[in-house]
Amino acid sequence: MIFYLYNILVNLSFIILLPYFLFKIIFAGKYRKGLFEKFGFIDSDKLRKTGKKRVWLHAVSVGETKAVIQLVRLLKKKHPDADIVFSTMTLTGNIIANENLLSYVTSVIYFPLDLLWVVKRVVQRVSPDIFIVAEKEIWPNILNVLKAKGVPVVVVNGKISDRSFRRYLFFSFFFKCVFQNVAFFCAQTERDRHRAVALGVPAERVCVTGNLKFDMEIPVWTSPEREEIMQALGIRDSDIVFVAGSTHDGEEEIILHVFSRLKRELPGLKLLIAPRHPDRFEEIENLIKSKGFSFLKKSDTHHSSLITHHSFDVILLDTMGELGKMFGLATAAFVGGSLVNIGGHNLLEPVLHKKPVIFGQFIQDYREIADILIKSEGGIMVRDSSELEGVLRKIFLDRRLAKERGEAGYRVIEENRGVTKKCLAIIEKFLNKNSMLA
Repeated sequence: MIFYLYNILVNLSFIILLPYFLFKIIFAGKYRKGLFEKFGFIDSDKLRKTGKKRVWLHAVSVGETKAVIQLVRLLKKKHPDADIVFSTMTLTGNIIANENLLSYVTSVIYFPLDLLWVVKRVVQRVSPDIFIVAEKEIWPNILNVLKAKGVPVVVVNGKISDRSFRRYLFFSFFFKCVFQNVAFFCAQTERDRHRAVALGVPAERVCVTGNLKFDMEIPVWTSPEREEIMQALGIRDSDIVFVAGSTHDGEEEIILHVFSRLKRELPGLKLLIAPRHPDRFEEIENLIKSKGFSFLKKSDTHHSSLITHHSFDVILLDTMGELGKMFGLATAAFVGGSLVNIGGHNLLEPVLHKKPVIFGQFIQDYREIADILIKSEGGIMVRDSSELEGVLRKIFLDRRLAKERGEAGYRVIEENRGVTKKCLAIIEKFLNKNSMLA
């Protein structure tokens, strides 16, 4: 009955919002990508079953996809006869999956809308033996349909944010029924474990495995590639490089202001800035122009054989999938979504390169990692532009301090590795039998 009411509400909402969706589809190209797949119309070639087992693994976007790359690779290595269908919800997540996982998965598809008729069609066509979902993607219809078909649902890197927890509790009469469909919940932290149990996952089906992001591969260039990219971007070995990644509206203004002030003291300082969302590239380009900085768009280097003999104040990273490597060029790095109330992004990407990482106070989605990094002195929290300027000045003027902080952060990663193997051990229990729910 409760799912019947949910589907009435979902269908009514879809009809009401249909004009808005049509407007977006017509005037914004990214919304057209994967549209047919989101409605369940998936190319038969993508779903041709060749293995003994079919694993469906879902990660919503870029961060979640990067977090499970090692899990996918290890799963395929240990079970080479398994078909893996990988799904994402966003264009950027789809791009990252195609760039990193095509050798390990049967196909990369877009996740279906949580409309019952769509979900039934996709589940029937994918026909998974197990459904693995990363972090926080709890969609009522798909979990309910999978449970009805006896397909176990395993959550890996499970995280329940403060905002989501409040919403789930408010509608607990409904979401407790949804969470009971989870066969196993691999929680990032003890807090996430408690929340999963409070929301209806039986305690014996929940354990703390840690954060898969600690097992992420270090994205690096070869020495010739590094030399070539530095030349293309006009960066010299003697330059001080500040990389600001995954920035949001309101943060670029602060970063450019701080950069402008520090540039007067440190002529060799360069800024590499990477907005989180591609649809803001043009906006940030115009902002950089308005400040009077000389700048280069990373995409322009593709049209000049990656060779330039000019020097630029600011480099706008307007390409996808390269930020992880770019952190390797940094003297110090800032991770966005944290000076404005977004919740933060992956603080470990710069740390993988042994770089000190700076972030704002709004890191509620990465609270535990932030606390560990601050305690180790590998990470630094700032509240405003003044504190950001002070921290950067101190690091830029003392390369030894930058090195020490970077190495301190990297030790945190080394101490917390091994999450992938823990998650895989749980997944394998379900691969070896239909379900532990029976």
